[in-house]
Amino acid sequence: MDIYGSILSPFAARVVLAARYKGIPHKLLLPKGGIKSPAFLKMNPMGKMPTIKDGPTVLFESGVILEYMDAKYKKKPIVPAAVKAAAQARLIGAIFAEYVQPAMFGLFAQTDPAKRDQKVVDEKLAALTQALDAAEKLMVAKPFAAGARFTIADCYVAPALFFLHAIIPQVSSEPVLGKRPKLKRYYAKAQKQKLLGGVMDEMGEAMKAYMQQK
Repeated sequence: MDIYGSILSPFAARVVLAARYKGIPHKLLLPKGGIKSPAFLKMNPMGKMPTIKDGPTVLFESGVILEYMDAKYKKKPIVPAAVKAAAQARLIGAIFAEYVQPAMFGLFAQTDPAKRDQKVVDEKLAALTQALDAAEKLMVAKPFAAGARFTIADCYVAPALFFLHAIIPQVSSEPVLGKRPKLKRYYAKAQKQKLLGGVMDEMGEAMKAYMQQK
């Protein structure tokens, strides 16, 4: 399987986490000519990453890719078999995808003090607080996001928490995860866990390289 994307992207990191957990042979690639090249736009007319090519199958949108991978590659499922547990894992993922990350990326645009709009920062921090409070209620964090084993929820949570710890200190003096013991416990354990910690370490190296190029 070819995964087109950068490990620094939380969207691509989701797919890489699932592929590594499930033991799917894969390569992480950047598209030749960039994401707006004719060849890449032929695969993904939206011109975004991640995109995968799995034999004759080409897919984009990380959520769709994760579901495809789990349906095709049955070993080590990331979606729990029980209906309630599957919904819970997906819901945790959705909170991070639909609420945490948009607020987080809004803050990323405000990290330069010279160009900062404090009103926007306050609005995004308020939205982030609401989203993280919801996540805290849903998270199990014993030790994984939805319980005792890795699930689709972890594909969303770990990359987002990496970015939160990179961005929030640049715009706020408040603790990144505040008084949220489950999220704090999860992040601390994830950093030490081989799969999650390994991907976050790679994201950190990619972040350093990106900042050096700026």
